[in-house]
Amino acid sequence: MRSLAKNSLYNILYQTTGLIFPLISSIYVSRILMEDGIGKVAYAQNIASYFASAAALGFPTYGIREIARIGAEKNAKNKAFSEMFAINAISTTVFVLAYILLLATTQPFREEWGLYLCAGLTIAFNYANISWLYQGQEDYGYITARSAAVKVLSLAALFLFVKEKDDYIRYALISSLGTACNYCFDLFHARKYVQIRLHDLDLKRHMRPLLILAATGFFGNIYNKIDVTMLGAMTNDAVVGYYSNAHKMTIIVIACCAAVSMAFMPRLSFFYQNDRKELSRLVDLGAHILLLLVIPATAGFVLVSRNVVLLLYGERFLPAAATLVVFAPMLIVRTLGDLLCYQLLVSMGQEKKRLYASIWAAVVNVILNAILIPVWKHNGAAAASVISEVLVNGILMVTVMKMIKIHIDVRAVLKMIFATLGMVIIVLLIQQYVASVPLSTILSVTVGGVTYFAIGLALRIELLSENMNKILEKFLYGRIRFR
Repeated sequence: MRSLAKNSLYNILYQTTGLIFPLISSIYVSRILMEDGIGKVAYAQNIASYFASAAALGFPTYGIREIARIGAEKNAKNKAFSEMFAINAISTTVFVLAYILLLATTQPFREEWGLYLCAGLTIAFNYANISWLYQGQEDYGYITARSAAVKVLSLAALFLFVKEKDDYIRYALISSLGTACNYCFDLFHARKYVQIRLHDLDLKRHMRPLLILAATGFFGNIYNKIDVTMLGAMTNDAVVGYYSNAHKMTIIVIACCAAVSMAFMPRLSFFYQNDRKELSRLVDLGAHILLLLVIPATAGFVLVSRNVVLLLYGERFLPAAATLVVFAPMLIVRTLGDLLCYQLLVSMGQEKKRLYASIWAAVVNVILNAILIPVWKHNGAAAASVISEVLVNGILMVTVMKMIKIHIDVRAVLKMIFATLGMVIIVLLIQQYVASVPLSTILSVTVGGVTYFAIGLALRIELLSENMNKILEKFLYGRIRFR
């Protein structure tokens, strides 16, 4: 098996490039397309994403699990890959035709057919979407390098071709082509691991778990994406623009915190089959790493929200700052839920448990959006998303706790909270005495982070001291140690 630490590092880099480049692009286009232009593109991409997610069925998780379970056995891997590739091709064809039918029969979409056609290219290119193969093989080095190269090209294209407010269709096209390039590189590179075979295929054996994951994804999409859909229908493009940028920033922080545990899924699947004791140890380790990161990240997220919006998007997007504060609890809930309530259940083959929770969360989310959006607009949609996320992960956590014991060191968590409080005091002092928004933000992030780290070491948070000792042993040959 590949090194879990190396995989986690690669995955952090992958998630970072996958989110930092879109963040840079959003900063650029927000100042050109303004809030209404951003809202138009975000709404079109939101509609297309339903079809793209449906076309992918449950492959983003099922494919990883199946490839990881097979291991190095070549014939079995070729057979499983060919079967899943064929199912994906059939599913993609169905949803490409469904999307074309929607555009042809819906008047608002026909009026902006160019925008919706460009956004919908991600559905058509799902034919080549086999990223699950590389995650199942734990080839995070390739994934990271490919992602970074494509993001650089996409960003260059954005600077070259999106220069005026009316260039929002070009922005949508470049975003879709970036996704398409990733898929095409993956398909070409797949020869390293698998070969397509067209005989002795058994598609039926994959259908039940795939359909369960697809249904779970469908309802998951509702409570993750219906907010933008309902905002677009009930408010205006500017409100969608505020919400879209706030949501994008929230997802970036969540992804950076969760990137460590994303590399765990292939290993969780393997240990569930072969070593339950090691599975429990790995889950405990992942939960503590995430808490170490996400507790200070949540506090910092709230403290710098206004400054970050001003710096990145300008005063026109200032209403998004309050939305960031509303989104803050999602950092803890979704990050921990991704490992404990999603990766773990999928690794155990318990996809159906997530389906029931997703249905309840989707229903609650639609009802809350209908109530809160007319009152609080983008902030109401954010509140509905947070409540839905708490609900789905709360339901699943009860299920998970019945299947595996998760040990959380309460003393360690209290130390993390105490270190975070020290960080909060320092950041508040910086913001009170430093008037410059850029300087205040930089100092808040850097000095606040160092403060948390220093207090954590002083309190002997085990994860911090262990890793610091490893660094010191490497560079100072063990002459200094934290105990």
